[in-house]
Amino acid sequence: MKLALMAGDTVPAAELRSLGFHAVQMFWGSGPDGGSHDPTPEAIDAALAAGQVALAAMTLHVDLVGPAGLKPGDVERAVHCVEQTARLRGRFGDSATPVLIWHPSGYPEEAAVDDRAVFSGLVTALRQVCGVAAERGVQIAVEITRAGSVGSAETFLRLQDHVGSAALKVCLDGANFIPDRTPLERAVRLLGPDTIIAHAKDSSFSDNGTVAAYGPVGSGRLDYPTYLRLLRDHTTAPYMVLEYYRSREDLLRARDIVQAGL
Repeated sequence: MKLALMAGDTVPAAELRSLGFHAVQMFWGSGPDGGSHDPTPEAIDAALAAGQVALAAMTLHVDLVGPAGLKPGDVERAVHCVEQTARLRGRFGDSATPVLIWHPSGYPEEAAVDDRAVFSGLVTALRQVCGVAAERGVQIAVEITRAGSVGSAETFLRLQDHVGSAALKVCLDGANFIPDRTPLERAVRLLGPDTIIAHAKDSSFSDNGTVAAYGPVGSGRLDYPTYLRLLRDHTTAPYMVLEYYRSREDLLRARDIVQAGL
């Protein structure tokens, strides 16, 4: 498993390879006018060339569902980004196919939320999105997160059973849902066969069990030696993407912890 970063300016692009980073994760635009913020293939190529790195994944933050279920406009946006990601084929380094990470923007919190409609909407949305992904040769990696509509390993597996697509995979970030949603070892064992990319950050908790803060590797409560061992034992993901570093020092400290465990 090679190290990657979120695209940004924490370290100069020219230093990425010398610091041990082989790829970057980039983003399609989010929000109601997300399409106007999408990077062009030329801009993506320029960023990759500046660091002499591969593209670990493209990422899309979109709900797909609201309190009453399916949001057709979000599904249309996701399908468009699948097609855009497919056009970036050949840039994804050690990944066998283009990778689009879907990060749910958040579970609907309205008082009138219909939880069954939310799940049904997810199934309908992902059947459509994954259908196009399979046709275009793209893998959809769901980033499980406690704040989102896919909040545990078990929820992902239930969703996978209903969607029934080989294009539906996992972006595994232990700090996003462990240990309060699924215990660490169980989560990686369950999700390992479907994990195509991993994230590295950390989380700390309040006395009532809610997350107090997210931060760089080594700043919270995630058992990194065990997490990294489990990733080695149960996944074949080519890249681990470091995130939530706030400075060069944060980044290099996180890199050293991860490198020691991999």
